[in-house]
Amino acid sequence: MELTLVSYNIHSGIGTDGRFDLARVGSVIREVGADIVALQEVGDFRNVTPREDQPEHLADMLGMHMAFGPNVVRNGRRYGNAILSRLPILKSKNYDLSVGRREPRGALRCDLDLGAGKQLHVFSLHLGLRLAERRRQEALLLSADILREAARKDPLVVCGDFNYLGNGPVPSLVRQAIHDVALELKAPARTYPTRMPMLRLDRIYVDAGVRPLDIHPHRTLTSRVASDHLPLVLRFEAPISVEGPHSLPVQLIG
Repeated sequence: MELTLVSYNIHSGIGTDGRFDLARVGSVIREVGADIVALQEVGDFRNVTPREDQPEHLADMLGMHMAFGPNVVRNGRRYGNAILSRLPILKSKNYDLSVGRREPRGALRCDLDLGAGKQLHVFSLHLGLRLAERRRQEALLLSADILREAARKDPLVVCGDFNYLGNGPVPSLVRQAIHDVALELKAPARTYPTRMPMLRLDRIYVDAGVRPLDIHPHRTLTSRVASDHLPLVLRFEAPISVEGPHSLPVQLIG
């Protein structure tokens, strides 16, 4: 069974034209036709957008299951990572990757039901702006065996905004037997900035349980303006056939 995953930093729904338009973000996700959507910069703790329910609104708009991992909560307004899925979400957990006084960061994990007792573990994360900060955050993921524990029995996808300015791999993650799909498939996969993408800020890593088929930035008239990042789309083979969808309620973290 082939599945499509997209990793997308939506910039709180504010496009390159300066307008807040969450419906426009939803239309970009519909263009992709993804089964799994890993989002970063969801919500707004600075009170500059009118919606406080961005993850719920997107899930309702797209008719998908949802988990949300807020990294900042201020005056009732939340900001963080989200995962939307057409597959049932069995369990979700938010990991704190905050470093010192830097902006709080995190990684949201969802265990998705592939059917027949198999799961797919998906992480949506957003690392910091400084190199030393990112190194600490990678160490937090790896020293706690978060990735290794998740991949012990079932396949693993780690994706999000890594904020790495270079186009090479993230060495510490590569050493953990997960693979940078863009390098594996020899695809440029540059997503930032949208008008003239030159940087691979957004990455998707998989372990041996996932067979990547194609990876590319989704470039359309709408995606060029909906956010300052282009969506990064991965088409891959799941390790087992997916059963029909189940009816599960929206799941929230925090």
